[in-house]
Amino acid sequence: MDTMTEENTQTLTRTNILVVDDRPDGLLALEAVLSCDQYNLFKASSGQEALRCALFNDFAVILLDVQMPQMDGFETAKLLHENLRSRDTPIIFVTAISKEARHINQGYESGAVDYIFKPLDPFILRSKVNIFVDLFNKNLQIKKQAALLREIESKENLRRYLNLADAIPHIIIKIQADGKIEYFNQRWCEYTGLKSGMDWEEVIHHKDKRRFVLFWLNIRYRKLRDAQIEIRIKRIEDGTYRWHLMRVVQEVRNDEHIGWIATCTDIDDIKKADEASKRLSQELNRSNKDLEEFAYIASHDLKEPLHVVSSFTHLLEKRLQSRIDATENEYLKYIKQSVSQAQALIQDLLEYSRMGQEKSMELVGLEAVLSQVCLSLRPVIEDSQAVINSEPLPEIIANHSGMVELFQNLIANAIKYKSEKTPEIHISIKPQEDMYIFSIKDNGIGIDTPYHVRIFDMFQRLHSKSEYAGTGIGLAICKKIVENHGGKIWVESKLGEGATFYFTIKKGKNERLIH
Repeated sequence: MDTMTEENTQTLTRTNILVVDDRPDGLLALEAVLSCDQYNLFKASSGQEALRCALFNDFAVILLDVQMPQMDGFETAKLLHENLRSRDTPIIFVTAISKEARHINQGYESGAVDYIFKPLDPFILRSKVNIFVDLFNKNLQIKKQAALLREIESKENLRRYLNLADAIPHIIIKIQADGKIEYFNQRWCEYTGLKSGMDWEEVIHHKDKRRFVLFWLNIRYRKLRDAQIEIRIKRIEDGTYRWHLMRVVQEVRNDEHIGWIATCTDIDDIKKADEASKRLSQELNRSNKDLEEFAYIASHDLKEPLHVVSSFTHLLEKRLQSRIDATENEYLKYIKQSVSQAQALIQDLLEYSRMGQEKSMELVGLEAVLSQVCLSLRPVIEDSQAVINSEPLPEIIANHSGMVELFQNLIANAIKYKSEKTPEIHISIKPQEDMYIFSIKDNGIGIDTPYHVRIFDMFQRLHSKSEYAGTGIGLAICKKIVENHGGKIWVESKLGEGATFYFTIKKGKNERLIH
């Protein structure tokens, strides 16, 4: 009766899952896919709220949005892994940002185990979450079994433990203090086909044997409390070797070391998925490099024929000026406009492709950069009567031309997308411990919320060319410049209420704030 009660209690227990997204519709989408009787969903709308949840709850997996204000997903993931309670909790990034390798690599460096890109595929999302939930529940069972084992003091309790261990779909091994194997559970026998553990070397992959022996000797003679290793164990069912995570935990009773308990968890599917992800990351790196080289070469080679077209168009216009009618003159005007647009597009493509190349870093005074930008934009500033004011800007370690391009694009955009009011642009800075947070605020027409992320993609335009000129590459260049400096860029805006563009730049040595 006691056993049945425990099993029923475990069945009714719901596994905790934390979903983090600053957008309500993002949380709603995750809830719609994952809502079921087996899961207890915790929802957080910011990184700070997620950290608070992780302080008081254990989670099988955390689904974490990358792009969030104040604290993004990468920063949140790092802090979660610094927390003792959540340091081993797997994190899956759910993101709408591009699939570029640097974003994926940054996610894995922050402690993520996987990436899921929006729009969500419900089947893939549930499948991946189920794997980690299953692993969490199995590890939870193992921990409970280890706790139960430490309480065994009689033969009756030992028999009960053996029955429970045999019921668990994991390999469990009990080892005495002298290193002798005391017990293998039934799962070992079913998986390997061996009746005992005496011939264990037969089912360990030959490439893992020496490493495993050194691992065990290190545990035994140093009496380590906790250690783990990944090894391949042969499955009798089909003769294949599957990766297992073996974890060995010291068993102590009344402050006396009495042995170890080892568990083996099948991680073959997860490991293969990780290897596939690494291969994909390498392929993306190679592909991105090829694309950058192609864009540079193609753009460079297109400039010359366009220059020829432009030159001969002007010569033709001069020669025929007195002999062409208004319609023909209009045709020439369209030709010149099209050539100018193509040249602008090619120039932007060239600039974008150069962003992927190595750039020299030096101490750059942003006050001088802003003065240079204002001088370059002087005609449009005077024409629009724009007012630009700024807080004192620092000297930073950066690429000078990149900073000029960044500030010029953002200020020019603020003037271009002005409202009926006189354009007012305010540049401010908020120093942090390891970075600067810059903001460029305007009182223009604003940007509707659904476009806050998309506007940083290539060729994304919110208006027709007849309304606003441009190639749709400027903000993509800004994004690439900021990321090349180890930062991030985002926008906060409401339609009709202006926009504020934020970007971060990491601090370097010898930087100082100019007062």
